[in-house]
Amino acid sequence: MSTTSTTKPRRVLIGYDHSEVSNSAMEWIVNKRAVFADDEITLAIIVNDDAIAVEGTFGLEAAVAGPLGWLADDYRERISNVEKESAAALNAVVTWFASKGITVSPRILSGEPGETLKDFAEANQVDLVIVGSRGLGFLKRQFIGSVSDYLIHHLKCSVLVVKDDCNIKD
Repeated sequence: MSTTSTTKPRRVLIGYDHSEVSNSAMEWIVNKRAVFADDEITLAIIVNDDAIAVEGTFGLEAAVAGPLGWLADDYRERISNVEKESAAALNAVVTWFASKGITVSPRILSGEPGETLKDFAEANQVDLVIVGSRGLGFLKRQFIGSVSDYLIHHLKCSVLVVKDDCNIKD
């Protein structure tokens, strides 16, 4: 009797925000072998339309803004620029992972980062979510929230949080 084991590849979601902390987390992930070449890896960056709208509406430019149409045009331009910057950042990281022999699929997602990553992970039956941690203090976490904290408490799959003060060297 012959038995053939067919194991499904592990599905991994990596949250990326184009920060120094996130870049260090990518290095840590590879150096510590947290992902493998046969994993199905999605590298996601979140475009938070609400944050862009708030920054554009309540910034200095709003004080000197003309007609409301200008604000709408400015908002669309900001979103377009953020999406272009996000795509460029993702492509650079995809290329970097490829140089390490690891294939990742880039995704630009839209929404609040914690909820968006959670929803994507659940919809795609992800086995592991990896995010970096900025090491916010208690007060900052209370005011702006922590994506990693949110994911740990709301996801059923495993969550790996790469702390910003980890030693990324082997």
